[in-house]
This record gives sequence, structure tokens and C-alpha cells, in this order.
Amino acid sequence: MNFKIQKRRVKKLKILITGIGITGKSSFRQWLLEELANGGGYVYGYDCDYDREQLPTTFYENILYLIEDVHGPTENAVFPLKTFDRVFYLLPTTLTHLRFWLSRMVIWFENGHFAWDGDKGGWQGSGKSYDPLNIPAIIKEFWQNWKNRRKWIGEDMSTLKKSKIKIVIVHSQKKGGKIRFF
Repeated sequence: MNFKIQKRRVKKLKILITGIGITGKSSFRQWLLEELANGGGYVYGYDCDYDREQLPTTFYENILYLIEDVHGPTENAVFPLKTFDRVFYLLPTTLTHLRFWLSRMVIWFENGHFAWDGDKGGWQGSGKSYDPLNIPAIIKEFWQNWKNRRKWIGEDMSTLKKSKIKIVIVHSQKKGGKIRFF
């Protein structure tokens, strides 16, 4: 994805990075943060799941805020949708999304933790690496998300279109172990 980085002052520009679970949002936020930081100016990135204690309560002039929230277009969002000036919605192909999920399930099994939920206090799982007792719950988590995938994307898109905020659809693709965005 090519962005023209302009070294101009921004006025409290707040960008929401969202999409359903396991679509490459964190990788995209990190990539965009690095690209924009190289262009000069102040850019801060936050993940509403993991960075709750560090989330800004005040937005300052001349700073670009990248806020990742899987719940961004829903009533469970950390910040109301109207807070944002632009939305990047991550929407991988079905095959890429499946590859993301398979990679994530392996990592969860290796770590013994899965399905982070900041609203429920953190990770699920036994906490034991390679614990076979985690396998059914990991598969259940995948299946619940996978079967609702289209419905959740449709609900998100409907909400975003009503918001009149500029939406940029970002397609992610996994090739050779690397994630690309276009």
C-alpha cells in the first residue's frame, strides 16, 4: 500500500484501525505507524485490547493517533465511532483469513493462552504450553468466529457507511510468512 507522507501539521487526526478478529490489524497498525513516523511529525499507536491503561483521555493538536479496536464499529467500542476522522477496515480474503487463524491457533496452543478479551479480564486457557486440554476450546473459539464472519463484516460495514466517516478498505495477504497490505 502506498501512502504519500506529507510533512504538514495535522489537527488531532484520529484514525480507527478495525475489522473482525484475526485479520492483521496489529500488523497493519505497526506498519502504518512506522511509515508515518518516517514522514516526520508525531504519531502514536494504541491497541484498545492491550493498551487500555495507556489510551489517551485527551487528544492534542498536531498529533496523529492510530487506534486499533476490533469493536470499533460496534456498541462495545472503547471510543465512539464519531471520535474518528478516518477508518481503516482490514478485510483479508477468505483464504488469507483462514491462514491467519491457523497461525494464531498454533501460537495459542504453544503458549497455553488463547482468545484475549480485555472486557473479560484477559486470556483464556490453562497457561500451560502445549496443553491438549486447550485444543477443544481453541477450536470452539475459531469456529464461533468463523461461522459469524460474514455477518459481523456486514454489520460493521452497515454501521461504518452510516457514519459518513471516510473508510479505507485494506486487504491483507500472507505470502511467504510476510503480511502485505493493499
